[in-house]
Amino acid sequence: MKKKYILILVIALIISLVSLHVYFNKSIHTFKIEPRTSYVGKTKIGDESDFEVMGWIKVQGTNIDYPLIRTDNDKSIFPVELESFAWSTNYDNLFHNRIFIIGHNIFNLSSKPKLNDERFTRFEELMNFVYYDFAKENQYIQLTIDGKDYVYKIFSVGFLKESEVYGFPFHDDYTKKEMKDYIRVMNKFNIYQYDVDVNENDKVISLNTCTRFFGPDSKKEFYVNGRLLRDGENTRNYKVTKSKNYKAIEDIWEGEEKDEESSM
Repeated sequence: MKKKYILILVIALIISLVSLHVYFNKSIHTFKIEPRTSYVGKTKIGDESDFEVMGWIKVQGTNIDYPLIRTDNDKSIFPVELESFAWSTNYDNLFHNRIFIIGHNIFNLSSKPKLNDERFTRFEELMNFVYYDFAKENQYIQLTIDGKDYVYKIFSVGFLKESEVYGFPFHDDYTKKEMKDYIRVMNKFNIYQYDVDVNENDKVISLNTCTRFFGPDSKKEFYVNGRLLRDGENTRNYKVTKSKNYKAIEDIWEGEEKDEESSM
């Protein structure tokens, strides 16, 4: 009888340990890599196209999960027929310490972006990050390039004018000074405060799309920036709070609500 009780206790202990292991892993890993390396080689743009798929981009919480094309560093030569692809301004198909990726936003340009729509097949759902609740729950970007899947922690989301960003060089690898300056600018316009340490020794990714959030004449574009997961880091959620820059967003929404009330 004593052996039977011991066996029951051992089984109960094993079950408890397994349950704790499952719970612990769930609490740590809030983003799971879904390999896309095989997708890159299988994806063809077309027999007549001069472009080739160089990688794959995936953004947590969105339907952005599609091929990445290189544009030879010039936005103007990207043909309209390829607007459903994301494209990079890097000069080659290799991994670098600064990856800049652009995608179209055609159907989600208003100051109250929709979270989903069947027409959203490009970077429209990148605008989800203007919503605080969404930003708190979705914090990772996956980039597949040069035969490997990379994960980035989002550290900055913001609206910037072209002049505030395109003054930075487009060469593939940034010097430490260039990286430090770039991070400083992105954090200056950050609508959130992410509990993410990022410095000039890190590797970053910048996702960019157009918007009319502040009106058609604002000439601002939308950016979501991440830094590469460091050795030993887990993909757990981290603290996100609104920065002082978020007030401009709330002011827009408050003004629209007042306009609606006055028109009733």
